[in-house]
Amino acid sequence: MSIEVQHANLKVVFKRGFTLSPELSAEEALKAVLQAVKNGEAKEVNIAVEYCDEDADADALADLEEEE
Repeated sequence: MSIEVQHANLKVVFKRGFTLSPELSAEEALKAVLQAVKNGEAKEVNIAVEYCDEDADADALADLEEEE
């Protein structure tokens, strides 16, 4: 079963900071951030996803929190 995502926010707090080139596309920047998280450089990761529940015909907000 799939649920349509309306918005997704990703907040990452890095252990020692993180730098990106301003010339990166949004996709390249996201890939770099996700790779840093995968490599254990994140101190804290918060994800908020707003989705549409088609069965109930309403929007809901689910917060998932993962700390490393």
